Amino acid sequence: MPKIAIRFQRVSDAKRFFEIFNNSNFEFLSTVVNCIEDEKKFLRNNLEKRKNNIEHNYAILYDNKVVGAVGVRVISYRNYIGEIGYFVDEKYWGKGIATKALKLIESECQKKLNISRMQLVIDPRNLASMKVAEKCGYKKEGLMKKAIKLKDKKVDAYLYAKVK
Repeated sequence: MPKIAIRFQRVSDAKRFFEIFNNSNFEFLSTVVNCIEDEKKFLRNNLEKRKNNIEHNYAILYDNKVVGAVGVRVISYRNYIGEIGYFVDEKYWGKGIATKALKLIESECQKKLNISRMQLVIDPRNLASMKVAEKCGYKKEGLMKKAIKLKDKKVDAYLYAKVK
């Protein structure tokens, strides 16, 4: 059985993430990466973001191969609310990888970051992501108007949350 794990992102992951981001089927991904150097710049800033408890970003590994990413942005001034985001390479969709990665980062949020409220912001058309959220015990709290930006357009999003 293939092993799914997470580890902190590395600058050496830039090329792989760039490949994944440039899949035209990623219609719900709000991240825009124009070149590998932009991705490297983002990855170089991860250590500082972790030190300042702003973001904690991980690579998702499937049999030791980078197949996506999962991260949490600390959004509460008291550091107990975290907004989680994730993506998985299309070649690996439908294998339970996002579900497992979400569970793994939840564990990190609770044990190491003391985050008790975890949130997901999901495009209403992203049925697969909603299914992942619901499998992991997240509850839909409502529709946020024009909450995310996709390809220069602001769109509505559902807010899912889980409180420990």
